[in-house]
Amino acid sequence: MNNNLLNFKGLYGDNQSSPLPEFIHLEALELRSKVYDWEITEHLHTDLIQVFIFSSGEGLLISENKKIALNTPSILMIPANTLHGFVFQSNICGDVLTFSESFLENIFKNSPHVTLGLNNLKNFSFDANPKGFEEMLYLKNKIEEELQTENLEKQISLRAFFQLFFVNLYRWSLQNENQISKSDNRTIGYFQAFQKSVKQSLHESKSINDYAQELNITAVHLNRICQSLVQKSALQIVHEYLVNEAKKYLLNTSHSIAEISYFLDFKDPAYFTRLFKKQTGLSPSEFRNSNK
Repeated sequence: MNNNLLNFKGLYGDNQSSPLPEFIHLEALELRSKVYDWEITEHLHTDLIQVFIFSSGEGLLISENKKIALNTPSILMIPANTLHGFVFQSNICGDVLTFSESFLENIFKNSPHVTLGLNNLKNFSFDANPKGFEEMLYLKNKIEEELQTENLEKQISLRAFFQLFFVNLYRWSLQNENQISKSDNRTIGYFQAFQKSVKQSLHESKSINDYAQELNITAVHLNRICQSLVQKSALQIVHEYLVNEAKKYLLNTSHSIAEISYFLDFKDPAYFTRLFKKQTGLSPSEFRNSNK
């Protein structure tokens, strides 16, 4: 075990430069996987979202040391900053669509509930809906066609096909999961801005009042927003994010508990341990040992 999470600024194996705000990349799954003998070490991309479109074959998703069988045909959505790796069988067939987080936010800036609804690690099975999967493949192929050619109004066309692709995926998620509470776009916009600020403030000490002031709302209003959308307080969301970040370091690095607590801006490792145990039922050391 090393002391650093495997974090790629670009695609897997590419850490030379940060992606542009409008970054989009599409490639056959085997192109990169075959180079690494069909095993992709658990890693994350801070600012990139990935969508794996599995047409056939077998494989395992590995996330936070959990192994999940990939049933095909399926579509796997991996949000930014999410630990993931794979063990594929050589018969796996599909594509990987990678794009900057800001690109998806921009094309759905007037419908933020779509990005909010897809902002979790999700595997969408189309085993019972082959026609639906064919529709998704059609849209994927249109995106690929636009990326490979220099047609007039290329960016407009790309955005349109992306919107159709993710609206279809969003609809499919609502059919198979509990719906997110309906709310107005301003409320969702506040919530997403809060989430982004929490992510960007990892090494800062911020109170809920500080987060609320950034949004020009009160702490009471921020808590109401969080309760209405995810049934959690703003502080619970901050704590969950910190604990999830701690899990990544506990599982994938050899940093001490104290080092991890200081890295996450806890002034007292004992408080960090108490919070972690409250959230998970295990102390940090127990969590690390139980996942060896």
